[in-house]
Amino acid sequence: MELAAELQKLYDSEINVRIGWLFDGEIDVRLGDEMNGFLAEETVPSVEEILPCLREAIAHFYPNSTYAASLPPEIRERATRRIFQPPMAGQSIRCPHCGSPNATMMDETFAFICNCCGASVKVDPPKVQ
Repeated sequence: MELAAELQKLYDSEINVRIGWLFDGEIDVRLGDEMNGFLAEETVPSVEEILPCLREAIAHFYPNSTYAASLPPEIRERATRRIFQPPMAGQSIRCPHCGSPNATMMDETFAFICNCCGASVKVDPPKVQ
């Protein structure tokens, strides 16, 4: 029941997540969406690990959100020190010209055309948070 209540809070806060799995694999947890890109991605071994993963990612990437403010201080503190690897595919890249988010579904992106302003953008390799 806790997972359902927390997912409802995320939905109400308009924080996008994606959770998926194959029947015999681990669980993929992503913060973000296909339209705007993903900020964090982690694979967890069980359903019990979904909430801790999401809570820390949200506290790290959205520290000023209402949802992050509702988390216990120890989670928010741990999230500031946590290192998140950027997603390999589906990462969010902001256009330096207009600031629009552009999602990339490629494993590695070298350049793209902004979906908002049409500018050509060269992409530096992602940095570890």
